[in-house]
Amino acid sequence: MDDIRRAILDHAVSLVAEHGVRGVSFREVARRAGVSHQAPYHHFGNLQGILDAIAKEGFQSLTASMRKATRNAVDPIDALNGMGIAYVKFATNNVGHFRVMFQRSPIEPPNEPRDLQEAQHTYQTLVEITERVIEAGYGTFLEPDALAHLAWSMVHGLATLMVEDKLERKSKREINAQARLVVESLTSLLVRSKPPAR
Repeated sequence: MDDIRRAILDHAVSLVAEHGVRGVSFREVARRAGVSHQAPYHHFGNLQGILDAIAKEGFQSLTASMRKATRNAVDPIDALNGMGIAYVKFATNNVGHFRVMFQRSPIEPPNEPRDLQEAQHTYQTLVEITERVIEAGYGTFLEPDALAHLAWSMVHGLATLMVEDKLERKSKREINAQARLVVESLTSLLVRSKPPAR
């Protein structure tokens, strides 16, 4: 990626973090990036183009964070915990990306034509873990998609409350602790639902 395109993206992300998705204008992005007013149009075509680029980059990074968090987990419950905590960490550390990702293109199940391919990969990463959880005997009363939606709703709700300052501002340590508490409240119910070994 060339330097001008990178600078335009970075400043657009910063604007979203400061003012929300509707606070982004090509004129202000160009001013902050120190480029001509035409440069954003040349690289992205229109405002939707830059939002799409930010969302794609965000979903790629979120998927990588989720996969990294599950890499060394032997028990799929630990993998689901790690993935949920990684999700909240990503949101609070990448406010600009997170807002664009979910205000312009929410994660939808695969085969949704308006969905970004990168968003599908994120969703599929979650489903892969929920399939493992159910195969291991946890939450067998649920289908993988239903468990994925339940887990996603919990962590996304918490992440959004934190990103939009609806909760008391917290340190990174407190954010991690609260994320763990919320995630483990779900997985503890899954653990209790597992039939005893015979």
